Amino acid sequence: MLRVSSRISWRLRVYAIVAVLAGVNAVAIPADAIVTRDSHTKVRARVVDLVNEARKHRRRCGSEQFPAAAPLSVSQKLNDAAAGHARDMARKKFFEHRGSNGSQPRDRVRRAGYDSRLTGENIALGPESAEEVVAGWLASPGHCANIMDARFQQIGVAVSVGRKRGQIYWVQNFGVPR
Repeated sequence: MLRVSSRISWRLRVYAIVAVLAGVNAVAIPADAIVTRDSHTKVRARVVDLVNEARKHRRRCGSEQFPAAAPLSVSQKLNDAAAGHARDMARKKFFEHRGSNGSQPRDRVRRAGYDSRLTGENIALGPESAEEVVAGWLASPGHCANIMDARFQQIGVAVSVGRKRGQIYWVQNFGVPR
């Protein structure tokens, strides 16, 4: 089951939508888009491709309408910030935007050496493929808004696998360099 970070009560509807989407798309998912311990590079690249494909088209995120947006370029520093948070959550078995050391996304991005005017973060727990995690984020108004925000120019993605089945932690960072 997909868990996405949220402060809004619609989270249960997102679970149902993602479960349906995952079931419908299960046959079409290419093997290299599914998370395994050695596939992280391909999976991260696929997430970026799916996000940029979504940004090509205008989209409604909850009650907010977004126009098409320019594609995002990958930032290694945002990848590093995302990877640190994904590993932290997997190792310490928690799921939230606040890091185990109290850090917030902007703190981790800055610590990774990324000088950002604006920072955003999406997290998820459980999806086994790039397709599933992006579908979940797009079905969630807040996460969708981060993906479609035309102010963001760069992206970083990370996935970390915990010790038990289903413990797949995803972090997506967005930034606007100074």
